[in-house]
Amino acid sequence: MQENKKPSIIIFLAILGLALIWGSSFILVKKSLANYSALQVGALRICSASLFFLPIFIKRFKHMERKHSGSFLLAGLTGNLIPAILFAIAGQHLSSALSGMLNAFTPLFTLIIGILFFAQPFLWKQMTGILVGLLGCLGLLFAGQGFNIDFNVHALWVVLATLLYGINMHIVKTRLSDLHPLTSTAGIFMMIGPLALGLLYSTGFFEIPLDDEHLWAFISAMALGLFGSAIGMLAFNQIIKWTSAIVASSVTYMIPIVALGWGFVDGEAIYLSQVVFMFVLLAGIYLVNKSKS
Repeated sequence: MQENKKPSIIIFLAILGLALIWGSSFILVKKSLANYSALQVGALRICSASLFFLPIFIKRFKHMERKHSGSFLLAGLTGNLIPAILFAIAGQHLSSALSGMLNAFTPLFTLIIGILFFAQPFLWKQMTGILVGLLGCLGLLFAGQGFNIDFNVHALWVVLATLLYGINMHIVKTRLSDLHPLTSTAGIFMMIGPLALGLLYSTGFFEIPLDDEHLWAFISAMALGLFGSAIGMLAFNQIIKWTSAIVASSVTYMIPIVALGWGFVDGEAIYLSQVVFMFVLLAGIYLVNKSKS
């Protein structure tokens, strides 16, 4: 049952706002990497989000049980800490626009992993969407200028991150579904926050002066955690409450377009072939979602 039904315009604006937040994450990664290493950017992102969730964790700690600890850690590693570092590694070699396009593969990985390892029912009519989506993903991996083949091995870091996102979806669904989303999210970040802080310390981050040269990179990395990882997740859960998971998932189609827009604004080299294969990938996601309804 839908809770707190809102006017359509409010829901649309919420989805649009979420798409802008998550779609802007890739350009923020790029700006953070101007002065920090990939490990520092990923760890600082998680530290920022963990700091945001600290008061929520304190308030909701009584709703958590010891049995949830392992699941919190596993979900935090697969859905947040490791992908944050992988996206930063990829961002050292890829345009932010391409990273955003490849991120759209997450829903298909979620479906494939669910079918293979979590006994999720498989409908043969989903196969068309999966194959089209795979074609789009492969096209993005090999797309070059003028539709020439130009394989970028660094794009595989993003693919690995989306694979981990897919695994994380099922961990949360099967192991943490008995908790309120706010409780589970706070627990997840409290488990990986200290790990991220330790990683940040090991890189010598706290010896770097916060001067004019590093200020914007620091703000970008903090914004990644605050908006991309924390507020974005809360907004997504709220949209699901207002509508449904299917409606909320429509943000998937908008994120790569926002990332593409930021790429144009920042003067990145974007090929027509990449845009074409991005829409092929989105078409595959649409076909899969259509087959579920």
